[in-house]
Amino acid sequence: MTDDGVRSIEQVWRTAGSLIGDRSPVVDITFVTSVDKEGRALLARWHAAGARFVTNSKASRTLAESILGTTLPDPAAKSRSWWPFPIGLLRSAASVPVLLASLLFAFAANAANLKPETVAAWDDDLETVKANLQERIRPGGCFLWAFEDPERAARVHGGEIVVAPVPGPSPKKVPGGLIHHWLGAMFLPDVTIEQVLEVTRDYDRYKDYYQPAVVQSKTIARADANDQFTMQMMNKAFFLKTALDADYEASYVHLDERRVYSVSRTSRIQEIEEYGQAGEHRVPEGQGSGYIWKLFSIARFEQRDSGVYVELEAVALSRGIPVVARVFVDPIVRRVSRNSLLISLHQTQEALRENTASAARPAGLEIGAGRLRNALVK
Repeated sequence: MTDDGVRSIEQVWRTAGSLIGDRSPVVDITFVTSVDKEGRALLARWHAAGARFVTNSKASRTLAESILGTTLPDPAAKSRSWWPFPIGLLRSAASVPVLLASLLFAFAANAANLKPETVAAWDDDLETVKANLQERIRPGGCFLWAFEDPERAARVHGGEIVVAPVPGPSPKKVPGGLIHHWLGAMFLPDVTIEQVLEVTRDYDRYKDYYQPAVVQSKTIARADANDQFTMQMMNKAFFLKTALDADYEASYVHLDERRVYSVSRTSRIQEIEEYGQAGEHRVPEGQGSGYIWKLFSIARFEQRDSGVYVELEAVALSRGIPVVARVFVDPIVRRVSRNSLLISLHQTQEALRENTASAARPAGLEIGAGRLRNALVK
């Protein structure tokens, strides 16, 4: 526990402290062999805050007692553990998310700059994505991913929202970063494409449709086929006080009366650190934690089977993950990517239901409901 290592561990401690509440944390220092002045001070603060120390070796117990000024239990009285990780944290199922979230935070807290070679790899990957789209929309191409597999098509038509990564590594490692590429599909019965597009192009209401991830949204410009809008998002899965402020460009293409697709991409992404706090400030593009650097998505809509099939293909660029942490962090990144797409599709479904229900509601009933809400407020 020396130098930069102490600072990184202290950042993890602060994050974990905000998550574990009143529970007493367990700190395993069995494998700690060296502690500098800053490390000794950190261990003392942990002890003062009520942390319980595990020292399953004589050397670690002697080291801890010299720092803390107190006698610790003899490790010989307990069963020994040779796990290469803090076993005290792993004993509690509730502690595992804290450990993993803290690992994520530690890497995101260190600044990462977007490099030219990372952007070049992203641009190359998008060329492949665009080529696949052209293959889907060509005459005779399979427009919908769901219908590439009969079983998947049946699941989607049966009401399930199906989400999966594209074939290949997930996420895909590129120089200085990771590319996350996922597909999702759902079926919306008894609606039209026009009704679906009313929701997907209502950018001013994204903050209502997609909360709590979207905290602000606004239409900048909207034409027949090309839109511009802005959003501020927060991904609380990473336990950060960092928001993303991004500008988007979206284009819509009507292939025929039954099929429409859209392509959306970020033209600017900036992190807002200390979001909602007194020290809130924007970070220059390409700098910051780097948990999202660029976004690109393709949405496909097809009127079919007395409803509309909706597919979303989402591609994102983020910073890389250190090799030593991939065994922990990769599963979390995959789960966050999957859940983000799943939730987005589900919220689109709910927004459409709300819109169609509101349109079908008699005007008098709507006024009556408004009066009732006003009466309750008063």
